[in-house]
Amino acid sequence: MELPRDDDLMTRIHDAVNTTLGADLVIRNASIFTSAEGPSSTASGFAVKDGTFIAITGKDTELEPFIGSNTVVEDLAGAAVVPGLFDTHVHHISGGKKLLKQVQFPSSASLDEVLQAVKSWTTNMTNATAWVTGGSWGSTLLPEISKTGALARLDEASSGHPVLLDDDSYHNAWANTAALKAAGVYTSTSTGVLIEGAATAVRQVQAAAEPDSLDDLKQYSLAAWDLLHSYGVTSIQDAAVSEEQLDALVALDEEDKLHGWVSNCLVFTGQLASPGLNATEFDQHAREVNRDRVRTDFTKLFLDGVPPAQTAGFLEAYLPSTEHGCNYHGLVYNTTEELVDTLRLYRTQSRNTKIHCAGDWSVQVAMDAFEILRAEGSTQKYQIAHGQFVTPEDRRRMKLLNVVAEVSPFIWYPGIIPQSIASVLPEEIASHMQPNRDLLDLGVLVAGGSDWSVSAVPNPWEGIGGLVTRQDPTGQFPGTLWEEQAVTVEEAIRIFSINGAKAAGLDDVVGSIEVGKAANFVVVDRDPFTANTTEIGRTKVLSTTVAGKEVFSQSA
Repeated sequence: MELPRDDDLMTRIHDAVNTTLGADLVIRNASIFTSAEGPSSTASGFAVKDGTFIAITGKDTELEPFIGSNTVVEDLAGAAVVPGLFDTHVHHISGGKKLLKQVQFPSSASLDEVLQAVKSWTTNMTNATAWVTGGSWGSTLLPEISKTGALARLDEASSGHPVLLDDDSYHNAWANTAALKAAGVYTSTSTGVLIEGAATAVRQVQAAAEPDSLDDLKQYSLAAWDLLHSYGVTSIQDAAVSEEQLDALVALDEEDKLHGWVSNCLVFTGQLASPGLNATEFDQHAREVNRDRVRTDFTKLFLDGVPPAQTAGFLEAYLPSTEHGCNYHGLVYNTTEELVDTLRLYRTQSRNTKIHCAGDWSVQVAMDAFEILRAEGSTQKYQIAHGQFVTPEDRRRMKLLNVVAEVSPFIWYPGIIPQSIASVLPEEIASHMQPNRDLLDLGVLVAGGSDWSVSAVPNPWEGIGGLVTRQDPTGQFPGTLWEEQAVTVEEAIRIFSINGAKAAGLDDVVGSIEVGKAANFVVVDRDPFTANTTEIGRTKVLSTTVAGKEVFSQSA
């Protein structure tokens, strides 16, 4: 038998070692912001194996030992790279449904434009009894669609189809006569405007008439992830998840089609809870399906509504109105004692909680409850969702009580929603939304979300731009909101990456480019640290990689 020559043997050994130890992917010659703490926040390259970062360096020569015969090596020629971004407040399955099945128009649309969108949509409908759903009409339209005659115009545009259109907060809706009658709530004085829970009956009738199958929900999720990936989002916290939606995510994960991490805020109570829900069974089921990419340890509560509809709770009164008079403070849905009881129950279930608070009164009630729970030894994660209005004292308490400030820039930088808020609140209050600088300086963990499908798109770069400039990053609306509360570019990217991961309890897996974490990273068309701050919101993603696998490429 002929033995291999020594040089052949050494080559085979070298190749075997490289195959075993070599990286799957090496990125070099890049301008990388890692979102890690300290001097390791920047790098020029990294190595990935089995979907995980195994080396990160500021000297590309240090990556040579990780390059094997099967390693893919990419030279990015100085391109900017950031971690996979984290959206801490998104409704991705409803967003996917909006993309695939619902009429869409911008919140800036006039009443005529809304009606034309409905009319055009019905033209292509073949089922005479099918519903028209979608949106989102701007809060500024509320006075106009509440007037006599507006409902008749909607009826005319809908060609006999029942219609249910969401507003830009998704708390309120506008329904036509056919939809109101289907739900049994039509009266001779109906305007079709449904504020907060008043829309529940119509929503339930529509959902029963056109239920989403498991396959439907999976398709909505996939469509949403395609869009999220195009913006560089690789992990999310879905802010209101039903049992059916959770099952769709689990199914996608089992089919190896879920290319991202989802922290699910489960809805056990309130108007968003599924009709007939057995909360105990849902809780047990959620525990059983909890897994790496589908987390089930958060819940969602609503403590108030939204300022434009005057359903958010404020310590100071709204502007005088015909409907509410001169000393109206809005609504807070629970007392401190009631909220404490609910949070104690969730503590026994080892569940964390995100609480919707749009006004400073609701924030105060939430903070009072958190203070009681912390005094009892609670270590659960608590988030104030939105929290546009927070008193100086409650800002300090957020730090002391380890409460996350989860912010959605879309709902406070100049635009339709802030205009609506300014029309119902005193100027001194309306002009002082979202004290992000104060919160960061106090040491509060601030995490960012898009609130899509409330927002038009789940684009974190618009959120990052809004955080930095306090202006509308799309350039549609002029002005600067409370510019003293601006944050730095580095802080803004952290808010939409590692801070979101920390808020959701996923920072050991995602949120930054660090050894041992999932290899989620994004290549963008400009360096956000050197670009003009007014251009950051226009950043385009060139490619998005999840666990070492490219899931989006602009060139594809």
